[in-house]
Amino acid sequence: MVTTVSSISPDNPGDAIKTILAVIVEHAGGDFVGLLEPMPEENQPAHVLFNHPKHQSTLALRLDESFGTDAILRRLAECDESYKDRR
Repeated sequence: MVTTVSSISPDNPGDAIKTILAVIVEHAGGDFVGLLEPMPEENQPAHVLFNHPKHQSTLALRLDESFGTDAILRRLAECDESYKDRR
């Protein structure tokens, strides 16, 4: 797991949000990749991208009210199951 170190500044709220998301993802055991933001006219939620630390698969979760460590842990477990079924 890579530790992200960044300062949170009101002068750059976009970076502050990404830093907070990185802390949440890393707390749950994932490796934060970034934030996928749709075009404004698409009216879709953003997605948080993160890698599974074992399989290096890039996973995504919608950035909505259900986003959090529990959702990340579930997604990591789903990925583990997917790889288990491939053997």
